[in-house]
Amino acid sequence: MSSRSFRFTRELGYRKKWEKKRMKILIMCGGRGKRLGKFTETLPKPLVKITEKSLLEFKLEEYLRQGFHEFIFCIGYKGDLIRKTVMKFSDVARMEFSDAGIEAGILERLYAARDLFTDHVLMTYGDTFTDMELEEFCTIHQTSENDATIVVAPIENPFGLVEFDRNYQVTYFKEKPVLNYYIGYAIINKSAFDFISSKVITMPNGEGLVTFYKILMAMNKLGVYYHPGLQVTFNTPEELVEAKNKIIRFYTTNETTYAQ
Repeated sequence: MSSRSFRFTRELGYRKKWEKKRMKILIMCGGRGKRLGKFTETLPKPLVKITEKSLLEFKLEEYLRQGFHEFIFCIGYKGDLIRKTVMKFSDVARMEFSDAGIEAGILERLYAARDLFTDHVLMTYGDTFTDMELEEFCTIHQTSENDATIVVAPIENPFGLVEFDRNYQVTYFKEKPVLNYYIGYAIINKSAFDFISSKVITMPNGEGLVTFYKILMAMNKLGVYYHPGLQVTFNTPEELVEAKNKIIRFYTTNETTYAQ
């Protein structure tokens, strides 16, 4: 893999793509990632190095490549380092920041940033990378009647799942079923906040966001976008190694596209 695959360059046509108005992307960057131990003692989780770059930097380069150039960063833990890192993209992107505090949950961070976007926003987690075509995702949401559309990916459960009745007779058995899980991407309409209370908004960690989605689901206003492609994230030192390998394979396989 050549270094060109990882190089941020202004020659990828970013400026031309500014001509087309795209949805703002809101990136959650407030968490610490305590399970990473020493890695996050001095850095927020999105800035932990994968190769010579962090996953957040890879995300921004990919979003710019796809023509998205307006970003909202929801910062918290060591937010000054997030600001410093992303501002190197400031000549080819528009940056805005929202800081709801270190202890704020995901939904509270999103709600605190609501005045920075208009009708809807594409929310992602700062420690997750995918090869999704974001324009297609935006189109699917905007042509639906949903107040939010979440992205799911397939995952194989490593166990055999069993269900049984009250007489302890097995009624279902499936070995290593493929299930769907939420990967931390969503498009959310600003008007959807009208349906949630302050109690839900201030729930810790991801509890508020999950409750928010359940409220929309009960209203038949929560859609899904299925993404079977690349999805990279990490929560432990072991997963960090796996994330690095995935990123290297991805950019090696797609070197022609990313080195132009």
